[in-house]
Amino acid sequence: MNLTLYTVLTGIIACFSGCILIINSIKVKCLLKELLRSNKASIILLSIGLFWFQYHHVRNLGEADFGEYKLIIGLIGIFIAVASYFYINDFLSVRAFCIIMLFYSREALDSAFLQEPTARLFLVSAIYAIIVVCLYFGAWPYRTRELLSWLFRERIRSIVLGYAFLFYGLLLVGVAITY
Repeated sequence: MNLTLYTVLTGIIACFSGCILIINSIKVKCLLKELLRSNKASIILLSIGLFWFQYHHVRNLGEADFGEYKLIIGLIGIFIAVASYFYINDFLSVRAFCIIMLFYSREALDSAFLQEPTARLFLVSAIYAIIVVCLYFGAWPYRTRELLSWLFRERIRSIVLGYAFLFYGLLLVGVAITY
């Protein structure tokens, strides 16, 4: 994929996230808090992450990258995904979402590689912020619950963050049009 597509896609994701935070209804609060420990969300997100890992990373291993061990690496990945569901399923949906976002970040950064510095600045800044957030919440997923509690305790917090996401998403879409 190319830089324009990833910039537009990241902008749309930011706009969507901003709109969800701006709405700030009780249903949205309950849904976000339920998704943190949802077994169904864990299975779906973990399956997406496992498929992405198998399809984009294991399948494309070359000889220098242990390519002759694709089957073993693939089976280890499946074993880790299944074992994590049974043994570490507390906040697994948060971890699985972080995995997916880290895979997305890698693809977006690959699309920005060797592009004009001014063209990729806005996308790369957002992607690095996503990486830092995903590494933090992937290591301490219970902090997501604390963040959501803090964020929705006062209505103005979620609205300000929502407008910030919406503005940056529109900025990314506008920048993508100028490529």
